[in-house]
Amino acid sequence: MEKRIKTNQASCPSCGATMRYSPERLKLYCENCQSCKDIDFEAIESKHDWNSRETETTKTKEWAEETKNLKCPNCGANVILNKLEYSKSCPYCGSSLVGDESELPSIAPDGVIPFIFSHEEAVTRYVKGMRKKWFLPNKFKKAPPVEDIHGVYIPSFSYDAVTKSVYKGTLATDHTHRDLNGHTYTTTSYEHIKGTHNSAFKDILVETSSKLNQVQFMALEPYDMTKVVSFKQGFIMGYTVEYYENTLEECKKVSEKLMEDRIKEEILSHYSFDRVEAFSMETDFSDEKYMYYLLPTYKCDYEYKNKKYTTFMNGQTGKVGKGYPKSPVKITLFVIFWILLFLGLVFLFTKLG
Repeated sequence: MEKRIKTNQASCPSCGATMRYSPERLKLYCENCQSCKDIDFEAIESKHDWNSRETETTKTKEWAEETKNLKCPNCGANVILNKLEYSKSCPYCGSSLVGDESELPSIAPDGVIPFIFSHEEAVTRYVKGMRKKWFLPNKFKKAPPVEDIHGVYIPSFSYDAVTKSVYKGTLATDHTHRDLNGHTYTTTSYEHIKGTHNSAFKDILVETSSKLNQVQFMALEPYDMTKVVSFKQGFIMGYTVEYYENTLEECKKVSEKLMEDRIKEEILSHYSFDRVEAFSMETDFSDEKYMYYLLPTYKCDYEYKNKKYTTFMNGQTGKVGKGYPKSPVKITLFVIFWILLFLGLVFLFTKLG
């Protein structure tokens, strides 16, 4: 099913050409006459209280299944949006097209971290970041592909919470001994632990994009959340923007799991042990808040040895994430090196013993 939606466009007040957001200028910029137009950078006053949220509808999934057709106001072309996209550049005249915010299903974005650097600088940072990656094939490392790199705003829900956890568990510690004959042996002692632990979390980010998963997203973190500003359509002019795929409730469950993982790390950091034999925990969440953010990334699509890859880069920090080819030869040599090192250490300690 195809659906026509309204199109918003930023026109240059001087020449009428399309304007795009310029990270270097922090303004809308016209490449035709070099005019600029200010965008208000407004702070977000408060976050949404979880208990006061409006019930989400099923419109998101229905909206994603539709083929959406935007009419370019500049050249008249019909531009198709894929799945959850609602912003795109016209492939015929380059105009920045944004779907009407009033037609977005359910929740509209609260805030955005604008892109910090341009496409040209993104290419430079991407190549530099890729060359730092381990196990890249030599040919690929010399010339990472950059032909299809473009800015994409990734949708993300952010969650705050105050937590109180009750825990118990068993920790094991190994002890090495030497008998009178010089032989070594190992005994294990166990510590039973229990207690309570209080924590407070702010801006736990959960991606909700169809283009990457949470593991890939976390490889791009951290984002400097102090740079979040109130959402304005001017910030997304010239970039692809995707609407969220998963519901607020689904993402909240992911955020709680991320919080619980951190709580467990905090608890165990107070003990000395070699292994966790058993651990259980119950956590109560209170003072819960949420926000819907758009976060800047650069997305690079390419093919290497007949296999397709997509690598993302943080559009604020330049950190390159996962999703790139690896050399089986380099991985094998790396594993062999560590095996030989381990066997060498075992042999050395045996001789010394």
